[in-house]
Amino acid sequence: VICEKAISDMLHYITPIWRAHDRALPKLATAFPRSFTEVFYNLLVVTMDSLSSTLTLPVALRMSKGYILLLLLLNCLRDTEGIVASRASVVSRKRIVIVGGGPVGLYFAALMKHKDSTAEIQIFEKKAAGTINAFGLGVGDRMQNRLTDVPGLKEQAISISSTIESLGIPLVSRDDLTQQMSQFLLDNTNCKLTTGESCESVDFDRRQITTSNGRNIQYDLLLAADGVNSRIRRQLVEQHGFQEEHYLEDTNWKALKLPKQSDLHTGSFKPLKHPSIMGGRVLPKAPEGHTILYFWKLNGSNNPNGIDSAEDLKLMITEGLNDKKKMRMNPVRKIVGLEKGDSVKKDRILTFDEAALKECTNARAGRVHHLQIPKYHYQNSVALIGDSAHSFSSLLGQGCATGFESAHTLVESLTSSSNLRDALSTYTRVASTEAHAITELSLISYALRPANILMALKVFPLILWNMMRGRGLLKRIRDITVPFSKIAAENRCLLKICRLQFEKQRLLFTGFPKPQASPAGNPL
Repeated sequence: VICEKAISDMLHYITPIWRAHDRALPKLATAFPRSFTEVFYNLLVVTMDSLSSTLTLPVALRMSKGYILLLLLLNCLRDTEGIVASRASVVSRKRIVIVGGGPVGLYFAALMKHKDSTAEIQIFEKKAAGTINAFGLGVGDRMQNRLTDVPGLKEQAISISSTIESLGIPLVSRDDLTQQMSQFLLDNTNCKLTTGESCESVDFDRRQITTSNGRNIQYDLLLAADGVNSRIRRQLVEQHGFQEEHYLEDTNWKALKLPKQSDLHTGSFKPLKHPSIMGGRVLPKAPEGHTILYFWKLNGSNNPNGIDSAEDLKLMITEGLNDKKKMRMNPVRKIVGLEKGDSVKKDRILTFDEAALKECTNARAGRVHHLQIPKYHYQNSVALIGDSAHSFSSLLGQGCATGFESAHTLVESLTSSSNLRDALSTYTRVASTEAHAITELSLISYALRPANILMALKVFPLILWNMMRGRGLLKRIRDITVPFSKIAAENRCLLKICRLQFEKQRLLFTGFPKPQASPAGNPL
């Protein structure tokens, strides 16, 4: 058995001889120390710790060392699996630290280990447990397509899900999705997952993070998957001149868990309509019950106007689901397909989870972020994925799918590039194009707000024209073969109008929120 250092020494001698071509053999005898004359063996196995495979040479009872080295060198030049087999990726046997144990970070870990099992991956997630009122994620075609990249991941990820009957897509709680993906990693890989411990700071020069427990962790590649309020991105912006376009939309949101209801069928996707809010939805929740997601106009409070207690919230939800107040309909939402749902006129008797009501009322309101950054990496050691790199309105349901897509692009770059710097540059170039496109597409939310009739009239002809040409917006978004960048190009006139409206109403992001025991995240 010849170890890696011996191989290195031998190739050091043989390489200049091989380059001499026709003068190689005469110099062979003088190129090596006299101890390298001949070797006896029955089986010769060459191993190298930094590579992923070994080479077994043919059996020979007596063979000169020069012949062995020439054989090894020929193997190198052929670029076959052997003594110098190509690495599975540029992070083979390197340490990857992922900050953020949400769906996007977990997906990257699963796919990276599937492509290169030698990569050492450690994940830090600041939350030790989920929340009662976790929002739901629609697992559409694009998201399902990416989950199938890792055998068995899709089946486990959506094993606890319900179906939105009017849309025909699975819906899974974010906490359930995270739990199932975490379990998949623990069962099928040697990834290390630490919960209840966050990244407090990064020393980019030393390639080291400091955790909330005071630990210093070294990395070869650091992945920021810690959401729209990413500490890593914040440090890059404040200390290293990272650029970002970061605004807030003029809306707040919250989610409320409902227990099983006798007056709401399992797959309900009913709109929630009430004067105190801009709108909302009843979403099915597995294994039973529902989640209510509702939005209201920014008012400087953590709750809609007139909602000061759990009892007020209970009354608002009850009135909003009983169809007693007829709300103005937005014709654009109707034609696009966002007014689907059961809307039978009836008085409903609702039951509530008191703990969920209390948590929802006291929780900090969620904000809708609009985030675009030109670079998704820093030098050759840091990459940003998911909401830490791009964030937008959840109206089109593509937040998590876009995060998966960018993570997939990163893995492909790591497995097809010759070094980390090139891999991360490729990742930024490819992933940012699609993420910027869907971020712009999300601005259509300004045309679809229920009460914005004037805006709806402006964009209605443009949406109708694309539908008549077979290029309906939602239809194209569900088609996994159509890039977001192409859809954005098809709707450039529509998006120009929506961006003008966005620029009138947007709010500049001025700082990161202070930590809270159970913060509401961005539903993306």
